[in-house]
Amino acid sequence: MASLGLHPLRHARVRVRRWMEARLPRSDSQELTQRNVYILPTRAGWMLLLTLVVLLIAAINYQINLGYLLTFMLAGAASIGMYSCHNNLRGLHLQLQPPAPVFAGQAAALKVDVQQSGKRTRYGIGLALLDSADWAWVDVPGQGRSSVQLAWAAAQRGWHAYPTLSAQTHYPLWHFRVWTVWCPASQILVYPQPESPTP
Repeated sequence: MASLGLHPLRHARVRVRRWMEARLPRSDSQELTQRNVYILPTRAGWMLLLTLVVLLIAAINYQINLGYLLTFMLAGAASIGMYSCHNNLRGLHLQLQPPAPVFAGQAAALKVDVQQSGKRTRYGIGLALLDSADWAWVDVPGQGRSSVQLAWAAAQRGWHAYPTLSAQTHYPLWHFRVWTVWCPASQILVYPQPESPTP
């Protein structure tokens, strides 16, 4: 109970994550649509919003027409950046390649194909294990595909469910973070660790 009192935010985050993972369907392929792509401002986005509010208040207070012009031009650029950022991730198709068995303690290679049918290149698409800071970044060419390889280590032998993956982008202005969460259905077979040295 003492740990619950010390870290209530962390425990709330774990509960929300478990609830979110339980309601996500497990599948080895995922089409990114409006229903499973989320967007929020980054720290730079919140600072831009604060700057716009200060500029607008100053323009109203001092009746500066150029202040209005600057405020609304920046707000328009931010709105277009938000739409472009969301569009950069939406419409992609994620496909998991069949996993190869590994030994206990050995890193399993998780290979994901990112493809699209659109004509424009999608820049700055990142994939990682959920709650991991090790992002693998890739650009997806128009009507093409790119492969991303992630590493995951299982400490115990047996069948293991794939870890939950996340994809995100900040392109083009880094004022917004667009992301999705994906639960693959495949399992990884982990063999017992061989003896070393082998008799």
